[in-house]
Amino acid sequence: MPGLSLTGGRVWDGLADQSGAAGVAVADGLVAAAPPSDAVAIDVTGCTVMPGLIEAHAHLCFNAGTDWRAVYDGDTPASMLLRMAGAARRMLDAGITTVRDLGAPTDLSVELRDALRAGSIVGPDLLVSGAPITTTGGHCWFMGGEADGELGVRIAVRERKRAGVDWIKVMASGGNMTPGSNPFRAQFTAAELSAVVEEAHRVGLRVAAHAHGVEGIRVAVEARVDTIEHCSFQTDRGSVKDDALVAEIAARRIIVSPTVTGGLGAQQGTERWSLRADLTRALFAAGARVVMSTDCGIPNTPHEDLGRAIQTLQRLADITPAEALRRATSISADLLGLPDRGVIQAGRRADLLVVEGDPTEDLSALQRVRLVVRAGTIVFRAGA
Repeated sequence: MPGLSLTGGRVWDGLADQSGAAGVAVADGLVAAAPPSDAVAIDVTGCTVMPGLIEAHAHLCFNAGTDWRAVYDGDTPASMLLRMAGAARRMLDAGITTVRDLGAPTDLSVELRDALRAGSIVGPDLLVSGAPITTTGGHCWFMGGEADGELGVRIAVRERKRAGVDWIKVMASGGNMTPGSNPFRAQFTAAELSAVVEEAHRVGLRVAAHAHGVEGIRVAVEARVDTIEHCSFQTDRGSVKDDALVAEIAARRIIVSPTVTGGLGAQQGTERWSLRADLTRALFAAGARVVMSTDCGIPNTPHEDLGRAIQTLQRLADITPAEALRRATSISADLLGLPDRGVIQAGRRADLLVVEGDPTEDLSALQRVRLVVRAGTIVFRAGA
């Protein structure tokens, strides 16, 4: 593939507190110290080049509409796979170059990931968990991941390992999208969840645990899962933090994937916003390892919502724009085990996003995508 030379603009490398005037060279799919002789020169005056975004919690099999369940149940495997591919492409066009999908039928998610990596279709790099492990009739049981008891969950982990997943997803608590499940209560015992973690680690996989209420979060912490998804401390009033449990999450170095949505910003000024802000700031103050995620695909959370959601996180956590950006680039790459991306440095994978303006000063620049490069290849260009 020909190289690239992006000149005339600014660069934010994924680490610094601010962008700076500079250019970026790409050769053989990697960031290069200097452009190769065959480089295609692109003027990015007025824009900032930054690392491609990483979405840590997506559901490509959901349509982001209020009719999601009817659409899901009405899909054939082929129609669902096509819809997932379309959602993945929209995410890429929004500058999201890496996606961790944490809940879809196992065979479809693995097939889509492999097709993307083979170049059969164009989309982001995909990490998949397949169907979440859940109790019989538990949250998202309809994806085909029901398992009960310590032996049952061990078998479920082994099945997913055989299928070729990248992560194990387990529903530590009930959820809001499955009638009859209770988001405030744990679904598995600590012994069952510990069996999931032990078996996953034995076969070289990490565990992402869905947990809303305090009971589910506490069981996930006791089992020493690798990431807690949502970690919302959900009650009828909203997110009511437990300071001791927040401290334990941080002390055990469990990654928090808070699934902050763009739409949550509309709640600013309400009690629910204040409670969620208190929780988010407590997690940051405790030193919790937080990655950026949205739960995209659920109702009213489009798959391409990450850029808008980063603005919500910045306000919730009361952090700088650059710190919010790091949570979706360098910090996510580090914590999710992706050392080849997340920063602009020579030798790293050339997953790049070019936006009009400077996102380290104004995060709304993330809504003005002008160019997306995936592994050194231009995959989106505004106006093209």
